[in-house]
Amino acid sequence: MNIGISACLLGESCTYNATHHLVKDLLLMDDVHFFKVCPEVLGGLTTPRDPCEIISTHPIQVISINGEDKTNAYIKGASKALQIFKNNDIKVALLKYRSPSCGNDGIYDGTFSHQLVQGQGVFASMCQKNNIKVFHEKQLNEFFDYIEKNRL
Repeated sequence: MNIGISACLLGESCTYNATHHLVKDLLLMDDVHFFKVCPEVLGGLTTPRDPCEIISTHPIQVISINGEDKTNAYIKGASKALQIFKNNDIKVALLKYRSPSCGNDGIYDGTFSHQLVQGQGVFASMCQKNNIKVFHEKQLNEFFDYIEKNRL
């Protein structure tokens, strides 16, 4: 089974502060092939990089903590990551919780004050619009149940 995943969840140090969020339980999965992506890196952002947050969803606008508009990089990276998923017939993905790219169950509100609002990251939104089921690492039980029920 092909599964899309945020690269940081498999131990790649690609987060804004050049760390990772390895989920060791994923390494125990058999009969799966992970396709890991970091939309932010694919969009041309460096590691490390300034933290970014979404300040508007209609139209989408992503800014760095220093006020720089990073929207184009986020859209470009999300589009590239989505193409990787499409090319590999990805139907389910495990993405990084609360990320401005990958968050699918709340995002930070754009004030850099750690306040959450309802919403999705740029890439998570693209995935769902393209019928890719999205989970985050705080939903591991649901993710594993879904995988078990949908193995081909």
